[in-house]
Amino acid sequence: MTETIVLGLDGATWELLDPLIQEGQLPNLESVLEGGYRGTLESTFPPITAPAWLSMATGQNPGKTGVFYFLNRTDPESFDFDTMGADDFKGQSFWDVLDAAGLSTGVFNFPMLYPTYDVDGFMVSGFGAPEDATITSPASLQNELDEVTDGYELKVPYADPKYANRPGALERDLHRIVEKREAAIEYLLREKDPDVFFGVVSATDWAQHYFWRYHDADHVLYESSEYSDALAHLFERVDETVGKVASIAEDEGATLLIVSDHGFGPVNGTLYSNEWMEDAGFKTPKTLSPIGKLRTRYFPYLRNAIEPIVSVVPVLSDLASRIGRSVRGSPLDEIDQDRSVAFASEQGFTTGLIYMLSDDPSDRARVVEELRHLCEDQGLTVDIYSPEDLYSGPNVDLAPDILFEVEGLEYAVDPRPSTHDSVFVNEPPSPPRSGGHRHEGIYLLSGPGVASGDGDTRSLLDIAPTLLALQSLPVPEVMDGSPISEAFERQFEVETAPLASLVGRREDSGETQDSDEVRERLEDLGYI
Repeated sequence: MTETIVLGLDGATWELLDPLIQEGQLPNLESVLEGGYRGTLESTFPPITAPAWLSMATGQNPGKTGVFYFLNRTDPESFDFDTMGADDFKGQSFWDVLDAAGLSTGVFNFPMLYPTYDVDGFMVSGFGAPEDATITSPASLQNELDEVTDGYELKVPYADPKYANRPGALERDLHRIVEKREAAIEYLLREKDPDVFFGVVSATDWAQHYFWRYHDADHVLYESSEYSDALAHLFERVDETVGKVASIAEDEGATLLIVSDHGFGPVNGTLYSNEWMEDAGFKTPKTLSPIGKLRTRYFPYLRNAIEPIVSVVPVLSDLASRIGRSVRGSPLDEIDQDRSVAFASEQGFTTGLIYMLSDDPSDRARVVEELRHLCEDQGLTVDIYSPEDLYSGPNVDLAPDILFEVEGLEYAVDPRPSTHDSVFVNEPPSPPRSGGHRHEGIYLLSGPGVASGDGDTRSLLDIAPTLLALQSLPVPEVMDGSPISEAFERQFEVETAPLASLVGRREDSGETQDSDEVRERLEDLGYI
């Protein structure tokens, strides 16, 4: 019998959900709220899928996991960036503690969890896994999912040029993948019956990135159209999934926990970080060959030329992507590192991530001061942090040296070369990213013994300890969070113990992901 069910709605925010609930458009979520316990769930910094879901699973902040974005350093003396995978989770996550305690766990569609590994129960990779690989453990589960979903799908690449100016096509594909997720979740819960289940629906994130400008009348790109209600319709479809999961939870007498890894809001402007650093003299370009210039400086012009063609002829999307990847370079390819002070890596879009090439503290101070003046001169707020302000643990030195957000994340920070005359632009980095992440996600608990009412803001680091406390298991000392005990009518006797005493040592899978392939999958979803 399943005792705890967690449903993750990627990017869900009360800012969007509450008005829909008040209009009666989400009856199942409204039903869960009645008698349930709700609150805001604070994300990681940056509030990005990879560090957020990993920190939720492990209860550890990025300074311990070493995961700050999708691509991360493994050596503080190097600017080589590697992708993350299941070996970043192994032996660290709440399901490893449950597994070692003899409880069965079902982990479904968890982002970046590839390759899967054996647990008592099952595991299904989420986005970040290859399309043509075995993404389940046990391996036989993959055929079962294909059968119950009429062909399981990993992702809908909302940022692909084939969806440019074709919102109807994307809307249909998003609804289709939600239907498949729902069929898989219902099958796994009813047929596999794990003690604890944790499943994620990702389409809620992808839809908000793309459709925010149609939904938000105050958005800089807003246009009234037949797709103004596309977000509402997508969440109405997801609400049906909530209803089915809630019904199963009620039948099982299980605790239901609905969470998101971050929130969402509009993106109405962009700061091109590497362009600014070059203008300010912090980044000095190399003398490049014509091919080198094509791969770096002129790549945005190539992208702008290709995307309108693909939007009209979507079948050319794969070919255009292959051509683009074959010529595109990274920011470091064009930097004279001996003469440069700092640069931004190829990932960003939500917060700014700056790495110092200079070891002189005064150089860092100059970058911070110039950044502050740059934003204030535009009448924009900027919040600037050192890694030590945000993180703790043995991997803080792998973090970017300067982290910042502009106008409360309403401005994206794009490290790519720009075709604009100014480093500030009053529009999102691309139309498919008209919505962007926010720090405030959601949590909602219901079920036997759950109190009712509004709770305090909690951290997503508190989810793993809560799941362990519900099973009366010790919380690993390495976890930074604590159980959301006030959400329950009974008192928790929370014990802590060293992680090594609670989980067995797991060997690395020996499988490694092709870094270029992972980057391609991240590009498909607009993350780099």
